Amino acid sequence: MKERVIAVSVANLWTNPHSSRQVDIPIVANPSDPSRWVHELSHTDRLELHENNLLQSQVLFGTTVWEVDRRDDWVKVVIPSQPTPKEEEGYPGWIPAHQLADPLPKSDHIIEVRAKQATLLVEDTGEVVELSFLTKLPFVEDSGTAFTVLTPHGRGRISKSEGSLWTQREEDGEALITFAEQFIGLDYLWGGMSSWGYDCSGFAHNMHLSGGYVIPRDASAQALEGKAISLDQAKPGDLLFFAYENGKGRVHHVGFYYGEGQMLHAPKTGKQIEILHLAGTVYETELCAIRRYWN
Repeated sequence: MKERVIAVSVANLWTNPHSSRQVDIPIVANPSDPSRWVHELSHTDRLELHENNLLQSQVLFGTTVWEVDRRDDWVKVVIPSQPTPKEEEGYPGWIPAHQLADPLPKSDHIIEVRAKQATLLVEDTGEVVELSFLTKLPFVEDSGTAFTVLTPHGRGRISKSEGSLWTQREEDGEALITFAEQFIGLDYLWGGMSSWGYDCSGFAHNMHLSGGYVIPRDASAQALEGKAISLDQAKPGDLLFFAYENGKGRVHHVGFYYGEGQMLHAPKTGKQIEILHLAGTVYETELCAIRRYWN
């Protein structure tokens, strides 16, 4: 396997090299334009990502991936930072070769985007790259009002108001909820793993990551790990899992317990991240497990 890094704001992890469509040109380009892409997607376009099994996940700028295969201008990769039972090495999928770059030099310190979105200014070219929440890049120096970082395009700067020095942490459940609340109203996106759109398990994965926890990428795997919690002991930040056949079938959804019988979640295509009372909804009958990953 060959180490590579993502060289665009966010790269889609496609099921195969033929998955992308005409409407997906903004997200398969380099530079990619995730804002334009999500804006131009129709409801039908969004549904097809799931129903036609086109999209698997997403990967943020500067993230390390491993190249395992190549087909013409497409590269099959695995993402070690997204644990999955599908592949021991990480989440698998296909990315256009021009969205990948050689590994970045190692650094003792990392700058992490903590704003919903941030702007990276590339020093040599003046290019502007939009960054998602939780994008991580090697730290070079403190430039006063900004951090200088290493990127696939050379040295760049991120405002101190949008990024901070990454530190080892283990936040509590209330903190996870606080991170998640800033995305209320964001459109659901199947396969989404960025602040341009999340799916239910991508939302759970990334909000845990913001608190210092690496959990599996998909809901079915998330439901098998962590600490089992009873409903009467549930606290904000715990994960609620839902299964077909009144909770006895396959796990299909995950959300955060919000307290007082409510859930904070990314529902489905056509909906936005929301807080929902469980009582009287299909979720009340489909609840099958509660797991706690935070300490």
